[in-house]
Order: sequence, then C-alpha cells, then structure tokens
Amino acid sequence: MWTALLVLAPPGIRCSSSNNHLDPASKKFVSDCPETMFCPASSASKNTSTTTACAPRACRRDEFPFGYAAVAALPPLCARDAFCPDDGSGCRLLVPAGAACELDRDEQCAPPPDWGVLASTRNFNGSICLRSVCLYANVTLGEPCITSNTTYIDIGPSGQDVAYTVTRDNCQSPQLYCDAVSPVCKRTLPVNSLCVADQQCTSLNCAMGTCADPPETPLRIAPWQSALIATAIVGVMVAICMLLTLLHKRHRLDASRELHDYCYQQIGLRRSIIALHSVAANRCALTDEKKSG
Repeated sequence: MWTALLVLAPPGIRCSSSNNHLDPASKKFVSDCPETMFCPASSASKNTSTTTACAPRACRRDEFPFGYAAVAALPPLCARDAFCPDDGSGCRLLVPAGAACELDRDEQCAPPPDWGVLASTRNFNGSICLRSVCLYANVTLGEPCITSNTTYIDIGPSGQDVAYTVTRDNCQSPQLYCDAVSPVCKRTLPVNSLCVADQQCTSLNCAMGTCADPPETPLRIAPWQSALIATAIVGVMVAICMLLTLLHKRHRLDASRELHDYCYQQIGLRRSIIALHSVAANRCALTDEKKSG
C-alpha cells in the first residue's frame, strides 16, 4: 500500500516544519508539501532553518481526501480513539480536557464520561476545542463560560472580501449559550425572539435582529391550507371537465348541422337534376310531335 503511494508522490521535495501554518483567511492548513504529503519534524529541532524531505501522509481525516488520483492508494483513517492531525503525520490518541488541540478540531478531544448527555451538533461527543484547548461542553446555567471567535474571509460575488465570524462556547448546547458581556451561560432564545448573534438562538439563525428558523427548515403547510389547495385543485379539474364536455357538445352540434346542410343540398341538387331532365325530355317530345305533324 505504502509502496504505491511512494511511487505516486513527487520525490525530492524539501520542506521545513517551521513553515507549517493556517491560512489567515480560510484557516486551512498550509505547508511546503503538496496535499498528499507532510513535512516531518527535523531532528535538529533547535535549527528552524533545517529542511527535510516531504513524506507521504500517514493518515487522513476524510473518506475522500483532496489531491489524490483516482487510482492512488490512500492513507488509512484513524480508529475511534484516535485522530489525524492537520498535517497528516500519523494517528494520535485523543487528548484529555485541558490539553492542546488544533483550531476547531473538536474530534481531537477525548469525550467526557457523560458524553451521551452533553453531545450535540455544536460539539463532538460533548467535547469542544476552544482557543486551541480541549474543554468539556458542560457549563450549566449561570456559570462562567469561555467563548471563541473565528473569522473566515472569502471572496464575495462582486470580488470583495466577505468576513464571517463563528462564535463557539463550552455551555451545554443547544439549550444554553455563553453571553459575550457577562460572560455566563444563558438560555438560548426561541424563534421570533430579539437577538444580536446566531449563538443566542436555539435555531442558530439570527436574521435581522430576530431569531428565525434555519434556512434548511422544511416548509410546514397548515391543514386548512392543504384543504384549500386540494379543493382548488378538484374545482379546477371539475371546471376543465365541464368545459371540455361543453366544447365537445358544441363541436358535435356544429358537425350535425353541417351534415344536415350537406344532405339538404344533395337532395335539392338531385331534385334540380331530375327537373332539368324532365324539362329536356318534354322539349324533345314537343319537337318530335311538331316534326311528325
């Protein structure tokens, strides 16, 4: 497996682990190596200018990692009790609360004993990485809490920079959030409540100063609306059927009139022809009588 990966990896790329960093705008991990490789730490740790050769990544975070060819051998995924760091240097055991973690990598933190109660969509099994430190998301109502603001910058449709700030905290979620002024845990606000930031709302969507349903919320139609729509559809179908029936009858009536007119014309024409023949026969008879007389 690793032999195939080594063949596909570009050879001879030099790097320095001191150049590893996060992109200021996207917070993406950046190093001197390509996406499929990482920069091993130099043995001369005190000399930051020392370079070493890039090595194939020893693990991956995603099922389908970026940068690999379709036929390339992929590094393995880590076990449930381990994680793959940003540089892909190899699987490491989950770190306990209070230990260092990489930016917003909640899955690097070991879960608390009561993780089943604390787990939510705003943390990973009850643990959360705030300010590069693993914490339990177990702070209750009215207790001091910690917040972390991460700003991402992207290019908007007109080419201008658009900043988006994500605020996270270690309060029990989704029923609590960390107030930025206090700072203590407070109850999240229901829909239609006044708000300032997304994290104040249970729906995580503060739109124009009011908590609103998230954009992915399915539209729910009231029973009376369904009944009205069904009645309208049935009414339109009945009206269309009646209109088609009337049109069909009108066409049949027009066709019947045309047929009657045609028959009367044919009868009149036949009578005219018979009368013409009769007149001609009478004239011929008179002519013959005059000649014989």
